[in-house]
Amino acid sequence: MKMKDKAIETMEDGRGDSDTLEAKIAEVEQTLETTRDQLLRRTAELENMRRRHQQEREQLVFEANKRLILDLLGIVDDLERTIEHASESKDPMAQGIELIYKSFLKTLERYGVRPMQTVGEPFDPMKHDALLEEPRNDIAPGMVTREIQRGYLLNENILRHAKVFVSKTAE
Repeated sequence: MKMKDKAIETMEDGRGDSDTLEAKIAEVEQTLETTRDQLLRRTAELENMRRRHQQEREQLVFEANKRLILDLLGIVDDLERTIEHASESKDPMAQGIELIYKSFLKTLERYGVRPMQTVGEPFDPMKHDALLEEPRNDIAPGMVTREIQRGYLLNENILRHAKVFVSKTAE
C-alpha cells in the first residue's frame, strides 16, 4: 500500500493525529522533489549526450571529407601546373584542360572548399607554411611574397596550409 493511501486511510479511521499526517505529507513532498530533480538531471544529461553525439558525427564527416578533398587537391595542383605551362599556346587541348580546371574548382566551392588568399598578406603560421625567407626592401618583413602551393579552407576550417615565401629585411 502506498504512503498516500495509508495517510488517507489513517485519516478516515480517525486514528491519525495531525503531526503524523503532516510528517507523511512532508515525506511525500520530499520524495516528489527528489524525483523531479532526478528527472531534470537525466533530461539534461540526455540532451548533452545527443549534442555530443551530433558533434562527433559532424567531426567524422568532416574528417572523411577532408581526406577525400586533400587527395582531389593534388589533381587541382596538377591542373594548375599544366595550365601554367600551356598558357603560351592557344591549343584547344590546353583550353579544354582550363575548362575542366574551372569546373572542378566550382564543384569544390559548392561543397565549401575555397582557396586562401595569401600573397601580400602577413605571414600566419596557422594558415601558412614558410618555405623560404626572401630579402626584400620593397615589402615589409613578415609578408607573404610568393605562393608555391595554394592553401584551402573547408567551411572556414583550414584544410591545407599554403606553402609560401616570406619577406625579410634585406641586408
